[in-house]
Amino acid sequence: MKKIYCITGLGADHRFFGRLHIAGYDLVPVPWVKAGDTDTLPSYAMKMYEAMHEPAPVIIGLSFGGMLATEIKKQVPAATVILVSSAKTIDEIGYDNFLFKAISRTGVIPESWFVTPFPFILDLLGAETEGEKSEFRQMMASGDPYFVKWCVNAILHWENHVVPTGIFHIHGTGDKVIWPTWVHPDVWVQGGSHIMIYNRAEEVAAHILGHLNGQV
Repeated sequence: MKKIYCITGLGADHRFFGRLHIAGYDLVPVPWVKAGDTDTLPSYAMKMYEAMHEPAPVIIGLSFGGMLATEIKKQVPAATVILVSSAKTIDEIGYDNFLFKAISRTGVIPESWFVTPFPFILDLLGAETEGEKSEFRQMMASGDPYFVKWCVNAILHWENHVVPTGIFHIHGTGDKVIWPTWVHPDVWVQGGSHIMIYNRAEEVAAHILGHLNGQV
């Protein structure tokens, strides 16, 4: 069975992909590797690529994972890259983005806050049911606060303005984290939130499979 390597979001674990099923493919989570003090988003992306042990992988990148997948595509053109709820460039994050402004003050935010499931964070993600909120509270609470803070700083210093050829981007019109105003996806999911890969998994999977089969 063919493999799809999955890179999850900001310090999160791979439960985000738990409801995603792509017919004919085995979804392989790529565990976070250790980030060095001098690592940038591009250099860390290559560490993630090396952990895949495949020269031309198929990759799904969710949110921050999509930014890493973009950098992999820039350096490994043979990779097949699919972004979900993500941004291909720093411009697509949006400079008036609430979260972008908030994380620019990370120097005065305690590390523990990066893994604290505040209610407004759950709302921004798009968690709707009590079951979803409980699941994401557990995911956030199990994260490494120091690594999440590193991820945040890597985004702040990301300077990419180039969209590599061949990236396939799926985005939700209801995303409150990476605003629809700024992004230019290949496919819109009407009403899809930042976590639509979880709570609209079947619809997202259909778009991914269509792309892989050359139908999109």
